[in-house]
Amino acid sequence: MSGSGAAAAPRRIALISEVMTPPWDEGIRIFGLQLLRHFTAAGARVLPIAERAGEADGIAIEGALANRWFVSRKLRTSLRRFAPEVILYVPWTSLTARTLARVRVLRRYGRAPVTVLALQPRPADAIQRIMARFAPPDLVLCCGPGAERQARALGLAAARVPAGVDLERFRPLPPPLRDRLRERARVTPGDFVVLHVGHLKVSRNVDALAAVAAVPGVRAMLVASTSTPAEQEAAARLRDAGVTVMTHHQDRIEVVYQIADAYLFPVTSALDAIEVPLSVLEAAACDLPIVTTRYGALPEILSGSEHAGVLWAETPSDAAECVRGLLARRTPGATQPLAIGARQPPATGAMQPLATGARRALVAGFGWDRAAARVLDALDRLASRSGG
Repeated sequence: MSGSGAAAAPRRIALISEVMTPPWDEGIRIFGLQLLRHFTAAGARVLPIAERAGEADGIAIEGALANRWFVSRKLRTSLRRFAPEVILYVPWTSLTARTLARVRVLRRYGRAPVTVLALQPRPADAIQRIMARFAPPDLVLCCGPGAERQARALGLAAARVPAGVDLERFRPLPPPLRDRLRERARVTPGDFVVLHVGHLKVSRNVDALAAVAAVPGVRAMLVASTSTPAEQEAAARLRDAGVTVMTHHQDRIEVVYQIADAYLFPVTSALDAIEVPLSVLEAAACDLPIVTTRYGALPEILSGSEHAGVLWAETPSDAAECVRGLLARRTPGATQPLAIGARQPPATGAMQPLATGARRALVAGFGWDRAAARVLDALDRLASRSGG
């Protein structure tokens, strides 16, 4: 590997995450899985370790994280035997005091530099500051501005890396095939399907789907992640409001995106999604118009893209108005405002249909190969400085 951003020489990488096990329907799990795939494809020797043993793409995942502090003879033996040149830790809790305590254990067991991939920002507190001095990781890789600010506030070395999306799996379909899939899914012809994919939790502001479902001609749909239990009261409330709620695992989640007409991301809490929500990238790769809050790194990634069909909505009523605007764009000659109260001027006059491919173009550079190569490059430079 070299500083050019391309993986050139394989290294021994211990890839550690509490949740690098199925189901692969949550951002941190997907991130770890994709890094494992691409590291291996690049020729790196990878030792993946999780809480419990399993496998991914035929690669054995060792279960050696016996407790929350990672104090384990099995973990120590595994790392000493493998002799990693660098350790990449992808924590479920991002950069917390406990994460930093685990970093100290990993460095002691693995005798190698430790990098933390921080996918969510956490408020920097006094305990974190103490732990950052006592057990600093050698590098914190961040996908968004919040985690980077946190790492630097703690005095830690930090670098930005991109998130990724599978551009082959998530792609728009030709209209005839899409129409057949919508028919199989029993979507009424003419319905405008607005989709959200993620954890079914009130704290994720999923009640915004009820406001969207109230828009005439709209069918709102939520596909819940199975990585965490769905909140049943919220599910019942959404169903009563006319939202289609799917709580079983979807092996082909790309098909759900491909039959939708727009994607809604209503999350506002920094602790309820990673800073670059992968579902938004997946929706854009499928060329769906997107109605979203200004969450995490999304304003950076989607800045200036309102003309391409990305609409900002901070409240449920904003989201409903944005969806009405998208419906208006689907109707030739319509004059309905595009979005009212969504921190953008309403468009008036005749609406032009959204350009085909405009959303997919926004994420054309976000393939997982690029994201993994950037991470590999950072790990290589760290290992080289450490004499690996």
